[in-house]
Amino acid sequence: MKLPTNFPKLDDLLKQMGIPFQPFVGPEIEKSITTQGITVESDDVKVAPNGTLEYQGRKVVLYIRDVWGSLPKYHVVNCQTLKGMRSAGRYKRYVVTRRTDGEFILNFADNLSRANPETYRLDICKNCLWKELNLWHISSNAFPLTDWFNAIDPSYQPPPIDTVYGPKTTPVTGPISNYPPDWNLRSLQCREKTGWKCEECSIDLGLNRKFLHAHHLRGTRYNQPEDLKALCIGCHAEQLWHDKMKNLPDYLEFMQLHGHVWKQLTRK
Repeated sequence: MKLPTNFPKLDDLLKQMGIPFQPFVGPEIEKSITTQGITVESDDVKVAPNGTLEYQGRKVVLYIRDVWGSLPKYHVVNCQTLKGMRSAGRYKRYVVTRRTDGEFILNFADNLSRANPETYRLDICKNCLWKELNLWHISSNAFPLTDWFNAIDPSYQPPPIDTVYGPKTTPVTGPISNYPPDWNLRSLQCREKTGWKCEECSIDLGLNRKFLHAHHLRGTRYNQPEDLKALCIGCHAEQLWHDKMKNLPDYLEFMQLHGHVWKQLTRK
């Protein structure tokens, strides 16, 4: 499947995409960006006039590596989802990559049992595909990334898959980028200091401690005591971008055991 060269809302993508001078990118960074990806800050990613995403002069896609629950989507243009994440200060969760096989390395932080594939196949963000690119005839699980890079980057050359993609870094062997090695201890200290009570609704979970979480106030890179807040799973799921926690077994169990009290305390 080939992508069309005319993208409404991107101001004639191919004609405006003259490739200017590109800064030198070392071989290690080049290899990382085409395999496991690189964690970035919001200022590291540049948005071209046509909405495409760039990192150090290379066209890239963005996705969230450290996830909780369901699989994330990847992004190819500066869509409404990315704008919202940037405004909310959550952009630091993203990884840049130039992989074209549709496979992405993920780190799961929810402790649910899963099979352990080396990579996970992700779908493109529907805001990118349908609202920004206006490609309604392409399914979100069938977006041709190789054709995308060929269309937006005349200098693009696919990496040699056998040498660049293997051996692969896996969610088991690859480090989780944000959580410190002593995270369990920090989480325990955060929750202990409140007497096992939620700092939002004050529900006492001393007898059901698994329902009390250490919530990151500024994202998972910040793990000092002042960056953490003890929240019951009910209040945790109400935080911005945490609504997917409501599908977890622990959340459903919490609501079954404590939902009536929690709703009274939070006026839900």
